[in-house]
Amino acid sequence: MDSDMHVIWSAQAKITFLNVLDYLHANWTKKEITQFNLRVQITLTAIQKNPGIFSASIKNKKIRKAIVDKNNSFYYKIDYYQQEIHLLTFFDCRQDPKKLIFKP
Repeated sequence: MDSDMHVIWSAQAKITFLNVLDYLHANWTKKEITQFNLRVQITLTAIQKNPGIFSASIKNKKIRKAIVDKNNSFYYKIDYYQQEIHLLTFFDCRQDPKKLIFKP
């Protein structure tokens, strides 16, 4: 691949990302917010260079789960034809997995 893939954030990904930041702001320090943002950026950069780095979901092989830290992950789809990574949602791993919903 000649260049990194472009990352597209869904509306749900933006909202759930902001929800994580709100939670960190209310319960942790600025340092944790900065570390979370940095981890997300490092993870996205790794995915742009190697989209298949994270394993596919058991329920849907087109969706992959990227682990940001022990409490947070995000889900994404790869569009090799358009050279895009579509971020679907962020998810707090401590929640009931049944709450995980992907909106189109």
